[in-house]
Amino acid sequence: MYAFKAVTQHFIPSDNLITLMHTFTDMVNLTITLMIEKNLTSRNSVSKEIYHKLTDYNIPSYYYPEAISKAVALVKTYRKRLKKKQKATIPHVEKPMLSTYYGFKIENDKLMIPIAKRAYESIPLNAYVRSSISAVKVHSFTLSAYTLSLVIGREVDSMECTTTVGVDRNLRNATVGNEDHHEVHDLSEVVEIKQRYRIKKSHFQRNDRRIQKRIASKYGKRERNRTKQIIHETSKAIVKAAVKNNEMIVLENIKGLINITKKGDRRGTNYRFLLKNAFPYGMLASQIIYKADWEGLPVIELSRKETMNTSKECSVCGSLTRIEHDRMLKCDTCDLEIDRDVNACINIAGRGRTWLTRSHEGLPIEAVKQLKDVEQMAGSQISTSI
Repeated sequence: MYAFKAVTQHFIPSDNLITLMHTFTDMVNLTITLMIEKNLTSRNSVSKEIYHKLTDYNIPSYYYPEAISKAVALVKTYRKRLKKKQKATIPHVEKPMLSTYYGFKIENDKLMIPIAKRAYESIPLNAYVRSSISAVKVHSFTLSAYTLSLVIGREVDSMECTTTVGVDRNLRNATVGNEDHHEVHDLSEVVEIKQRYRIKKSHFQRNDRRIQKRIASKYGKRERNRTKQIIHETSKAIVKAAVKNNEMIVLENIKGLINITKKGDRRGTNYRFLLKNAFPYGMLASQIIYKADWEGLPVIELSRKETMNTSKECSVCGSLTRIEHDRMLKCDTCDLEIDRDVNACINIAGRGRTWLTRSHEGLPIEAVKQLKDVEQMAGSQISTSI
């Protein structure tokens, strides 16, 4: 099993790198324009049609394939939105960037970037990046205005887990657990940060849209950095605990959550903001997945059908529960009283085990037999109590 991740650092670009980044951006935009004009779809057809036109740019050929790949990805997303009849504008890259997986090298703790034939521009790597790439392979690099990102990869052994653990993502917390244990990670600070910066942006009074855009960009960067750090620490703790307990992580499918409320349903803008923008549900899931992959820990992503009613169904007998008070649920069949989020993560973990037994992958045969025995014992105890 091969795992990838990215490490980043800040840097100050030289004049040569700034020129190179602007040229690369122009190449991407040219490819996008020609793809839409000539209705090109596949990467091969784009390469045959456009590759020779990129030679007009005074830039090493190492960057041609990556410029085409960037353009193909952007146009693919644009066409997908059009197919779904969603609002979409023709993609155009404005911020300078540079990316490739050819031609670069690392020498004397510096990243050597090709700028011309047998000519390189060097970027010193900081201590964190040097330690991160010391025992792995560097596959590519990406430069933005002030950030350097290196994609690294390594071979990892896939873990043989003995059980599963479910992750229930909510607006102000993430509950992780199964029948044996659970842990609640407080994420209310993310919502508070989002709301605070929303109020700040609403107080902008300058009539100049350029100044408003620049100030909003500054506050947006601060907001992303602060929320991203909280999500990073939470996902790191979740993966670390799962590796320690030898548990496979199971994620629920929350696609379509933002469609619960729309304009005109009398819910109010504050409610819609909390549901759609206040917490980055997808960021938490993506960080859990890549960190688990880096450790060789399997992750199961349930379908929407498998995720239905995880909060409502009783985690013991499977009956529908009712709300007793606040977020506490009461099952009239087996008299279980349990927190709604804890009940959801237990159900998610159980459905992950069901998915494994059906797919015949992930858990060893001995572990599957043990899980079946435990479930049968729990079922017999419920029947005798009833």
